Amino acid sequence: MSDVTRMILIRHGQSASNAEGWLSGQESCGGLTDLGVAQAEALRSRLAADESMRPDAVLVSTMQRAVHTAEIISEPLGMVPEQHADLMERTSGEAEGLTIAQYTEKYGIAPWSDWENPLSPGGESGLVFADRVMTATDRVVKEYRGKTVWVVCHGGVIMVTAVRRWPGASFDLRQLPVASPQNTSVSEWHVDIDSNWRMSRFADDTHLVGVNNGVASVIG
Repeated sequence: MSDVTRMILIRHGQSASNAEGWLSGQESCGGLTDLGVAQAEALRSRLAADESMRPDAVLVSTMQRAVHTAEIISEPLGMVPEQHADLMERTSGEAEGLTIAQYTEKYGIAPWSDWENPLSPGGESGLVFADRVMTATDRVVKEYRGKTVWVVCHGGVIMVTAVRRWPGASFDLRQLPVASPQNTSVSEWHVDIDSNWRMSRFADDTHLVGVNNGVASVIG
């Protein structure tokens, strides 16, 4: 067994909420668009061609857009992705279902521009969300020590790890960008036996050349 754990974070394919610009949650997730499916299929081909990326386990958020992405990319492996609610995107509370324009009009700021307070009553604050992500990723490393694991999740989850895990980082969530890593992009952490985290790549989306045609990415 290797002394290094490889955690490969994969953002889901384009979702209906990404494409249509609204805040979705666990129950209201609209799943993948046709483009999201194409993105996941492109990643599947890339991963299947690279034996070094073969995982010992595939973990996934319980949100449908992530579950569908995980099912597509893991199909050649014959593995069933394990669903974990603590890998979900930041919950939005009572604002769930609002469009970006509706949210901005109602709350006076753009959604995801404030990483300290909840998006709306009943939602997670940035710190609560970040603590959940840190606990979840610590759990993954502990359970899969020395192995390679794919974690199919969300833009917010990936960005929190980039800010909170980076050596010497201030852990200031205000550093988080508004734009998310591209859908189906790959970010990779290596964690040694002393729990030192090293990011070997962030938001690698080279498999999307010719797939996206200039489509922008939003958080979710």
